[in-house]
Amino acid sequence: MKTVFSVDGQQFNIAVISLERSATLRGGDNEGTAISGRKIRDLTGTYYDYKMTLGTRDMGGQDYDSLYEILTAPVDSHNVVMPYGQTTLTFEAYIEEVNDSLKRMGDAKNLWGDLEVTFTATRPQRIPD
Repeated sequence: MKTVFSVDGQQFNIAVISLERSATLRGGDNEGTAISGRKIRDLTGTYYDYKMTLGTRDMGGQDYDSLYEILTAPVDSHNVVMPYGQTTLTFEAYIEEVNDSLKRMGDAKNLWGDLEVTFTATRPQRIPD
């Protein structure tokens, strides 16, 4: 099975239900509208963010708990590797929120699913020339 992503050097071979990539071209403090009405851009760069929902049904309880602990660690950022074009992109990202839901509760273990996480880039991956 192909590794879809990694976080802080740990690779995860789990089903990805959905993976969304967004590109934001952010402007700096000197951006605005001139007296002529022309829009003036002050681009700081392009940030790539990723939102994913993971299929965790086939994961063992300990593996799931380990992944959840990594994603919810109270750290400033993570080093992540995500698919990008026909290759991968390595960048620093922070996580603000992780969501999941309890699917089934049993005597021996709980089954969690619909794990959703968004990785937000801490700096632009591309900057203007």
